[in-house]
Amino acid sequence: MHSKKTVKRICPIKAVLFDIDGTIMNCHRAGKIALLKAAEEVFGTAGNMENVNFQGKTDPFILYESLSSAGFNKTEIAEKTGILKEKYIARLNNIIFSHKATLMPGIKELLLMLENSDNILTGLLTGNFRESAAIKLSRFNLNRHFSFGVFGCDTANRNDMPLIAKKIIDKKYSIDLDFGDMIIIGDTVYDILCSKHAGAVSISVGTGWTHKEVLLNHKPDFYFDDLSNTDAVVDLIINN
Repeated sequence: MHSKKTVKRICPIKAVLFDIDGTIMNCHRAGKIALLKAAEEVFGTAGNMENVNFQGKTDPFILYESLSSAGFNKTEIAEKTGILKEKYIARLNNIIFSHKATLMPGIKELLLMLENSDNILTGLLTGNFRESAAIKLSRFNLNRHFSFGVFGCDTANRNDMPLIAKKIIDKKYSIDLDFGDMIIIGDTVYDILCSKHAGAVSISVGTGWTHKEVLLNHKPDFYFDDLSNTDAVVDLIINN
């Protein structure tokens, strides 16, 4: 008797992975305020967090960078990350709808266009914890557009995220996606670097806090000042 093997389909599917902060939206420090307060409540201090640049970094890495300056080691931080995350999520949830937030140009239209394509999987690749990502996106009712994601709770190292995304796509959709068919959209140099690390396609956008010249110096595959020209962005994604 011969055992049957599952044959995974290899097809022209594209996966488009979005960063959140600075790419999809600007929460105007709501996340930082909530994380600062949670760290102070759990550790008695937020360390150097007020001065830490959050751009492109995962939440676990931000916690380590902030709290190590106050004398906490990785083990001590890891042991309390669970309770800190609970308090952070609660605080963020309490302020997200009253705090100022800005949706970036073209995002809503672009997500609708991608959603209506049979050959595109739309997901997240973000340093946020899974729960904080959902809370931020709920501000503009955007969670429904994303079928999967890779988050800061999956890895503290952003360069690991494309491979995790590939494995999720493989498991969830039985699609053996080539990294050349993975498009990562983000506003920081870290989005460009993690794309290059995996061999994915990088679309860099100038809607965040990094100067255009800095982004272009890291040689993204494509660059837009913003995503308002949705037809051009979708054409690039489909035909690249």
